[in-house]
Amino acid sequence: MARPSCKKQILDAAESIVIDSGAAHLTLDAVAERCGISKGGLIYHFPTKEALLTGMIARLEEKIELIREGIRRQDGDGMTNELAVDIRMMRELSPEDYRLSAALLAVIACQPDLMNPFREQHHKRFWDDLISSRSFTRSSILFFAAMGLHFHQLLNISIVDNEQRREIFDELLRLAESKENLREV
Repeated sequence: MARPSCKKQILDAAESIVIDSGAAHLTLDAVAERCGISKGGLIYHFPTKEALLTGMIARLEEKIELIREGIRRQDGDGMTNELAVDIRMMRELSPEDYRLSAALLAVIACQPDLMNPFREQHHKRFWDDLISSRSFTRSSILFFAAMGLHFHQLLNISIVDNEQRREIFDELLRLAESKENLREV
């Protein structure tokens, strides 16, 4: 089994290539060169580009879930509002966290079929956790507004500065946590 630090270095190198040069430049040769290891060393850990992309998306999913878990622990009341958790998660992402999001771009651009498990999980989370006990329209607007801010930042095309972005996220969070967002029974 590979040392975690070696796999981490390889995934870091792959993500930096996607960020610096774009997903089209993500090749095993480029990753080996960026990482400073032989191509054979890279192939030992990730035998194919598909395996590398799968590793990138798995690491992204793990990181996002760790952030969500931290937010849930902060709440600590057992009555977690998952829509608010996701909005807070997107608000609190750091530049380092955005590097991980670049993995999504690489997967979508290079091998869209690898997104199927992520797509299914995203679909299930949206309907079961984020919307199920809330007003569909209002919750959807809040969720997609937060996603829009997230992707504007990820793509480096944001038209608001960091303070404005945080203010918008704070308002989305306030609205997500409001009683008006609960579905009337």
